[in-house]
Amino acid sequence: MQMILRGLNIVSGSLLVLLGVIVTPMPIPLGIILIVLGLSMLVSSLPAMRRRLRNLRARFAHTSMHLNRIKHHLPRFARRLIEETDPDRH
Repeated sequence: MQMILRGLNIVSGSLLVLLGVIVTPMPIPLGIILIVLGLSMLVSSLPAMRRRLRNLRARFAHTSMHLNRIKHHLPRFARRLIEETDPDRH
């Protein structure tokens, strides 16, 4: 049962990221929200995705610092994504 839920989480997260990339050029920032939501689903299911985002944040330390600074103002799913991919945390 857990494998089915994990698979659904991966498929749903991937679709949200893809949909977010498609709608990002729209004037409403819905695409960014969909990408963050999809990434948070993928990070919770795929350790490789978590490592990849952690490496990207280590590479772009200035951006990572800004994410850590604003995370307290974000919804729980976005805050969790920022905390799980924080390169200084692990």
